[in-house]
Amino acid sequence: MNTPIRIAASIAFAGLLFPGTNVLGQTTSINSGSLGPAGDGTNTAGVILNAPSPIVAGGATGVTYSGGERTTVPFNAALNPAAGSPFTIEFWSFPTATDGDDAAVVNRFAGTNRSGWTFFQRAEVTGWNFRMYNGAGSALGWDLTGGTSTLNAWSHVVATWNGSSALLYVNGVLADGANEPGLNGIYNPNTITNSPLLSIGSNFDGGSASVASMDEVAFYATALTGTQILNHFTTAASLTPGAYSSLVIADGAVEYLQNIPEPTSAVLLAASAAFLATRRRRRC
Repeated sequence: MNTPIRIAASIAFAGLLFPGTNVLGQTTSINSGSLGPAGDGTNTAGVILNAPSPIVAGGATGVTYSGGERTTVPFNAALNPAAGSPFTIEFWSFPTATDGDDAAVVNRFAGTNRSGWTFFQRAEVTGWNFRMYNGAGSALGWDLTGGTSTLNAWSHVVATWNGSSALLYVNGVLADGANEPGLNGIYNPNTITNSPLLSIGSNFDGGSASVASMDEVAFYATALTGTQILNHFTTAASLTPGAYSSLVIADGAVEYLQNIPEPTSAVLLAASAAFLATRRRRRC
């Protein structure tokens, strides 16, 4: 099933079968980005969809994680550019608690020689921490921290990599672009192809769990500009349904988890029946 049809059926599922209620135990988070089904996320038991969302219009929904639950996305080269290639990671988080070590979105391979990148939610006044590993033990190549990670409020968090340097944005504003002193600036991508590539809500093993609702996780194979990032932040408050998602897709999201509940076979049949009924009415 192509992505537009999958999304349309999923919206029907969320709006008709579960209006205003949580969807517990759903196994799949659908990828609306250009990678299509290869970027679908797998939810562990306890993940709750149809939670609140920062997107004002259109009945958008988020995901709630509360103790090691997570959404994982399988390895794919489109989500893992070479060290010298640009990319952007974007997400919204509504944390309700923190121990200062909450892994919100993770790509890190935590073996003997660490690789990849990760976001940590630190104390409220410390803000968000973006780390990139250089492949030598647990050493970091980049370490950026800034903004605020306010509890019980949505934060829009974005990191960009242009192939040689990283920037961290929080709520549409550049929060940090100066690497920690003493770090070598080297980035070593995660190339462990037999494991998941992305984990949302905790580390791959459930450690450093986030206690938060999260939404609109996106990955781009380009470094978004500050103007684009600010536009995303402000458009979340738009009263026009689809304004935010259209912007994310237009800006080239490869991976985009809008957290639309997946369709069941019954819903797909119902959607098909409704479509055929509409066509018949139009012919009359």
